[in-house]
Amino acid sequence: MISENMLVARSENELEYALKSLDVSVPKRSNGRKKEHTERYAIAYMLSTLLGKGVLSFPLELLQRERPDFLLNTNSGKIGIEHTEAVSENEAHKSVLRDQIDGAKVHFISRHLPGEPKKSAKKLIEEIKKDRAGPPWVGDSVEREWSDAMLHFINVKVAAFAKDGFEQFDQNWLLIYDNWSLPALEREKAFSMLFQKALTSKCFESFDDVFILSGAQVCRLSPEIYISYEINDLWE
Repeated sequence: MISENMLVARSENELEYALKSLDVSVPKRSNGRKKEHTERYAIAYMLSTLLGKGVLSFPLELLQRERPDFLLNTNSGKIGIEHTEAVSENEAHKSVLRDQIDGAKVHFISRHLPGEPKKSAKKLIEEIKKDRAGPPWVGDSVEREWSDAMLHFINVKVAAFAKDGFEQFDQNWLLIYDNWSLPALEREKAFSMLFQKALTSKCFESFDDVFILSGAQVCRLSPEIYISYEINDLWE
């Protein structure tokens, strides 16, 4: 397994300094964005937000690798961290196509289902040009759809975790970078919904903790409780 050393820190002050030196820029999808960009962004923001929360032990070393995507060597043990981006494949393709055809900068939010069939570029361009509003979200449907989408991505990684070749460590975390397309989300309500759904799934049979980078917050799900933190943006 090939690993790349991303940073080493003997204290929180050193970790803050090391994180600030990382390039966390994420290009537009039409400008060459790769999974390495989103992985680096998500792990950096997660670690910066955990500063001062009593979660990390020092000294620590962060390695970038595969299956899982990161290994955090700490004074109290090894933590494997798997990353995934929660995004509709069709919406991600649409964002590229909008730039290619010089589509409208302001447009209606498209409704997507987790795991929906992949659409052709021709079909997506047709949808971009029509730009129809679609049915409205009512009540708490936004929060319910978000929690269902996040659970879908959790379940995908739970299945991957069980396969041969996925290395397990003293602790195993899942990190989700939330780019699911929805209108205004009441995050605390959505986090609570997801927590209840995670408890009845096989999530915590595989992962000790799930961290979701969503908007200006990081939600941490564990078998006993969920906690939301305000993002600590060191790169402002």
